[in-house]
Amino acid sequence: MSYVYDVSIILVNYNGKKYLEALFESLKRLRHDDFTFEVVFEDNASTDDSVAFLYEKGYDKDLNLNVVRSDVNRGFAGGNNFGIENSKGRYVVCLNNDTAVDILWLQELYHMISQNPEYGMVNSKLVFFYDFIKLKFQTQDKILIQKQIEINGTSYQLDNKFCKNLLYNKEDITCFGHTEISVPLLFGTNTREIKIDIKQFNEKTDFIMIADKTYPIKNSNIILNLTSDQIKRYQYTLIQNAGSGVTENYDGFDIGFCELDGEMYQKPYEINNGCGASIMMSREDFDNCGGYDERFFMYYEDTDLSYRIRKLGKKIMFCPSSVVRHIHTGSSTECNVI
Repeated sequence: MSYVYDVSIILVNYNGKKYLEALFESLKRLRHDDFTFEVVFEDNASTDDSVAFLYEKGYDKDLNLNVVRSDVNRGFAGGNNFGIENSKGRYVVCLNNDTAVDILWLQELYHMISQNPEYGMVNSKLVFFYDFIKLKFQTQDKILIQKQIEINGTSYQLDNKFCKNLLYNKEDITCFGHTEISVPLLFGTNTREIKIDIKQFNEKTDFIMIADKTYPIKNSNIILNLTSDQIKRYQYTLIQNAGSGVTENYDGFDIGFCELDGEMYQKPYEINNGCGASIMMSREDFDNCGGYDERFFMYYEDTDLSYRIRKLGKKIMFCPSSVVRHIHTGSSTECNVI
C-alpha cells in the first residue's frame, strides 16, 4: 500500500472526553523534525461529545486529525483494528487516550524502530500520570487514619498500590512505625496542603514525616503544609509499565510497576510482550501477523499480538527515552482526578 505519513498515532476513545485536553495539548508539542505523523481518533460510539470537543478546541487545525467513528463499541482491540485500517502511516503507534506524552515520545519510538529492522514492536516507558511525595508514619503502636484525605481541598481516596507496610481495611487504614504512603501531587508543585483525618493516635509518640520535615500528631485533623520548593525537592516518579511479561501461571504483569523511575529503567532492553497503552509497529508487520484478535475486546489483546509479532522473527524492545504519563485503567473502573 502507499503511505501518506511516516507514523499514524491511533487513539481509541470511549467516553474519554475528560482526558482529551491533556493528551492533545501534549501531542501539539511533539518534536518531529525528520518525519510526519497523523492522529487517527477512533471513537467507539461515545455519548459524551468527545468528537465535538476536539473540533471545538481546534485540534483538527493544530494536528493532522483523522476522526474515524464507529456505530458500536468495538473495544480496545476492535477499535485499534478499525483505526489502523483507516490510517495512512508506514508505522502505527497505539496510544491510550488517558495519557499525556513527553515532547520526545514519538521521535524516540520512531527512531528506534525505523533504524532497527529486526525490531517488530517498541514499548514506551509508562509512568503514573502524577508525581508523588512520600509520607512516613512513626509510632510505638499504631495510627488509624481515614482512607479519604484532602489535597488542596480536593477529596482523594488513598490507593493501596501506593502504600507499604499497613493494613488497608474496609473503611480506614492502620499504620505502623514503618508505614509509607505515596500521595499523588494532583496539583503539581502547586500542591500546598494535605489534610488527614486521624481516628486513633498517641500525641506523645506519633508523627508523620515528609523527607526531613516532621509533623507531630496532636489532634484528629492534621494538615501538612508544603511549599513549591519543598515539592520540587521531595517529588518522585513511579513506573507504571516498563514493558510487560507473563508468569509461569500465564498471568500478565507490568515490569517495574510502582517502582521508582531509577537507573535500571534508563536503558533499552528486550521484553517478552508490549503494553498496548503505547507501542509502535510497522504497518506491514501489524498486517502480516493479523492485527489484534478482537475476541479479547479489552485487556490481554496486546499480549496476544506480541506473541504473533515474535512469530514473525522480530524482537520486542523497551524504549526508555519515550515517556508517557498514564492514568492507570482510566478507560475502565479506576477513579481518577484530572
